[in-house]
Amino acid sequence: MFGYAGKILNVDLTRGVVEPLETPEKLARAFLGGRGLGAALLYQETEAGIDPLSSSNILIFMTGPATGAPLSACARWEAVTKSPLTNMYLCSSVGGFFGAELKFAGFDGIVIRGRAEKPMWLSVLDGKAELRDAGEFWGLNAEETELAIQKELKDRRASVASIGQAGENLVKFASIQVNLHSLGRGGSLGRGGMGAVMGSKQLKAIAVRGHGKVEVADDEGLMVLARELVKELKLDKWGTPWLVDEINREGLFPTRNYQQGTFEGAQRINAKTMREQLVKRDTACYACTIACGKYSVIAKGEYKGTFVDGPEYETIWSFGAQCGIDRLDAIAAANMWCDRYGLDTISAGNVIGFAMECYERGLLSKGDTHGLELKFGAHEVLLEFIRKIAFREGLGALLAEGTRTAAKKIGGGAEHFAIHVKGMELPAYDPRGAWGMALAYATACRGGCHLKAWTVGDEVITPRYDRFSTEGKAKLVIGLQNTRAVEDSLGVCALGRKAIGDEEMVRILAITTGWNFSTKELLKAGERIYNLERLLAVRDGISRKDDTLPPRLLEEALPNLKGSKIGRENFDRMLNEYYSLRGWDNDGKPTREKLEELGLLELLEG
Repeated sequence: MFGYAGKILNVDLTRGVVEPLETPEKLARAFLGGRGLGAALLYQETEAGIDPLSSSNILIFMTGPATGAPLSACARWEAVTKSPLTNMYLCSSVGGFFGAELKFAGFDGIVIRGRAEKPMWLSVLDGKAELRDAGEFWGLNAEETELAIQKELKDRRASVASIGQAGENLVKFASIQVNLHSLGRGGSLGRGGMGAVMGSKQLKAIAVRGHGKVEVADDEGLMVLARELVKELKLDKWGTPWLVDEINREGLFPTRNYQQGTFEGAQRINAKTMREQLVKRDTACYACTIACGKYSVIAKGEYKGTFVDGPEYETIWSFGAQCGIDRLDAIAAANMWCDRYGLDTISAGNVIGFAMECYERGLLSKGDTHGLELKFGAHEVLLEFIRKIAFREGLGALLAEGTRTAAKKIGGGAEHFAIHVKGMELPAYDPRGAWGMALAYATACRGGCHLKAWTVGDEVITPRYDRFSTEGKAKLVIGLQNTRAVEDSLGVCALGRKAIGDEEMVRILAITTGWNFSTKELLKAGERIYNLERLLAVRDGISRKDDTLPPRLLEEALPNLKGSKIGRENFDRMLNEYYSLRGWDNDGKPTREKLEELGLLELLEG
């Protein structure tokens, strides 16, 4: 198999057995790799109704055919499991060096099963894998764990994916942190509680290092494409924070738990301010020329000693506008501690902002907060509540369950302004300012997510659609979802999209694997992947009733944007059209005809 290492590492923690298995070529070709192949294995090897934190759940790390190739914007890899936050299918993507090192070590992926009797960590070094005792690492944060493992391996270039205390304590939105101390780009498998799944298995970390090479079908073609991408994909000076000004100016920057769409303190937390005050160097993933990461340091003041790869746009929003805070130093410090404890920054900031509104409405008291003034703008409470969530202390134990569960238990109308879809907290784009995002959030394969169909680009940044209209939004969302499924499966980064379109992805697949797809066939594979993910959701009870928005976003207009109220009628119009174009029934289930058209029944039964 060109483009693949040819083996997947099977890790049975219950039995303490680690063994290599062949990468299934038929499934790899049908689902491309990465996210698609991971979803196929999850479907085949798990059953409906399993507890995400039980030994029956599996956690899959999977690279794509582009992962590890010396191509700019092609360092991504995927993790797949069942989410403890949403109780449904979950996928999460990250870049950095881990995926490339795994391929160089001789493996396309890792499938983790069962539960260890005591804390363990896994070393994967040049084709050899071994489970090791992690007793001395349990209780350490992710940064400390990474450094300790690199010291034990005597290799600072070992790539480490680890959990912090949040994962150990089964926080429902705990993350897996990847390469916090890398000389290049670090990252998080953030959304949906990957870290809690890993913690439930008593697996503290996985370290990989390889010196091998992945054979590709066309070495010369690879070098030609690599040179082309270097010319097209230049250094990104600002990184994702450039969006702060753009989204705020257009009025869909969620502020104070989505009560407004503009934040008066935006200029104090934008990309320019961050570059001037915090950023010390740019960081990049393996072989990437974009270098979108921004390594930030705070050398003085009350947040002195903060150093973090970030914050990204979503994190600036979640601890900034969402919480009414306009201090970049506090936001960066919150980012650092989320990384160390292993917490998804989007969910953490979202649930804290939600709790702030509950406090201001009198639904939470000083007794609940142990005397802390949990008000919008109170930057001084951020780090304490991040700690409380990670260690499940006091109110933090409730917030660690996520916004959906917290709202149900708090009551008093809190569910009206609990901003999530299917239990996953929403990110930094108010869908009332771009109606395509309403449909994208509602139908995203893993719950409320902007990454599976970012319609903001087509509705706001370079508008091709009326953002306050339902017209054409179903087709737009479907096209973006199918394309993103291809990108996540190949290992291509969305930030490379300006140079890596559909035709370039066809080239990447042909160069690495030798498989000659047309663009139509490639996007059909994306459609196949998305329908498979819907099957995974449907078998766990997801249906039309779940494909919706929080009441605040559906029933209320944004005060700063005239005509922004979506309303049930408009939303249903988009959803009905979406189901029809997808070939799903009125309850959101793929029809047998659609499954046969995509060959899914034959593939999955085989």
